Amino acid sequence: KIDPSTCCSWIRALSVARSEYFAKHSDERDLSSLESGAPILWLLRSGKEMEQNLRQLVRREFGETMEDALLFADVAERNEHLRRLGCADVFLDTPAYNAHTLGCD
Repeated sequence: KIDPSTCCSWIRALSVARSEYFAKHSDERDLSSLESGAPILWLLRSGKEMEQNLRQLVRREFGETMEDALLFADVAERNEHLRRLGCADVFLDTPAYNAHTLGCD
């Protein structure tokens, strides 16, 4: 579902957002993304191969420090899924799928 071009465009935008975040919060640079509140790309986990491929792409194209910006979440029950959506600042989806019903949630 996530092609390399789409993933790279998301990571480029994320890289800019993280740079701006850490410019304002330099004391948090040594913390993990989750500990610091730095921007992350939160993705639905859909298998080890997918996760490994995306991590490898991010390391190759953007360096190891950006790998910390990837968070893979397991499928959740609907109520938990909706609660998670409230934690996100921005919603992204691939051109091939678009939002479908998730955009309505």
